[in-house]
Amino acid sequence: MSEDTPPLPTLFDPSELELAAAACCGRFGDPMAESERLVTQRDLIAASCALAHELESFAKAASAHLRGVHCTANMQPEAARLARAVAAWGEQLQAAANTHRDWLEERALTETGASRRVRDALSLPTLAMLTPLTPPA
Repeated sequence: MSEDTPPLPTLFDPSELELAAAACCGRFGDPMAESERLVTQRDLIAASCALAHELESFAKAASAHLRGVHCTANMQPEAARLARAVAAWGEQLQAAANTHRDWLEERALTETGASRRVRDALSLPTLAMLTPLTPPA
């Protein structure tokens, strides 16, 4: 494969899969994120199970054709169901990745805001107001 050959297209970006997987892991100490994680995890598992079921159905139909079993129908219905399951799984994968990305951004903004408030509280004008004034001698 030369440098000019474009990479083969994939169903999903592997980095998005990593983010989706991270979205299923616990976010300790953040109860709001934990409820989002459970919903995200449930939806991703449901889409993954549906995809696995459709892959199995497609494989069974294809194996019947491979063995030469007389079929009156082609595999278009199985292919259509599999295509819908792949699309739904891809959408759910992207949604899980987006959920995790949003949580990371929100956490970073919260931490930045807290750091800024601490820095502002410790700034010189604030410290000057807190220091007792001594009368000039």
